[in-house]
Amino acid sequence: MSPQELKDQKLQTSYRALLLLLARKPMPDISVTELCQQAGVSRTYFYNRFGNFDEIILAAQEQGISRYLRALPNFQQVDLTGLMTRYFELAQREADNQLLLVKNGKIRVLITTFQQVYRRLLAESRILAKAPLTVEDYYIEFFAGAVINLSVTWLERGMPESPRLMGQKASRFLLRT
Repeated sequence: MSPQELKDQKLQTSYRALLLLLARKPMPDISVTELCQQAGVSRTYFYNRFGNFDEIILAAQEQGISRYLRALPNFQQVDLTGLMTRYFELAQREADNQLLLVKNGKIRVLITTFQQVYRRLLAESRILAKAPLTVEDYYIEFFAGAVINLSVTWLERGMPESPRLMGQKASRFLLRT
C-alpha cells in the first residue's frame, strides 16, 4: 500500500469511527482517546493530522466528493445542472451520514466542504460557469449555503424527487430561469 493510500485509509477509518460514535452520543461527549481506540489509530496520528473532529469530517467529505467526481465518466467540464445532479447523487448515497452530521450541528462543515471542492473545480476549469459571477465577493458562500440547505431539506423529506430533478431545480433556482 502506498503512503497516500495508507493516509486515505486512516482518514476513512477515523471518519467511520467518528460517525459510529456520533450515532451513539453527542460530539462533546466523545474523547480523542475513544475515537482513536474505535478507529485503531494512535493519538499521535490524530494530533499530527487533525486539530479537532471537524477537520476529520471536512477532510473525509472533501475526499469523498473528489473521489466521486473523478470516478464519473467523461468528467472534463460540467455545466451547473450536471454539477448539481452529481452533488445530489452523492448526497443520496451519503444520506445517513449527512443527516447524522446535521443532527450533530455540523452543517457548517458540509458547507465548507462544498465551498472548497467548488473552488478547486473552478480553479481547474472543470465547471462551465459565468466567470464574472463566480469571482464576485460572497458568491461561493451564497451558492454553497443554498445548495447545502436545499440538499439537507431534501434528505430530511426522504428524497421524494430524483437527484436529477433536484439538480435541475437547484440550477434553475440559482440561475433564476
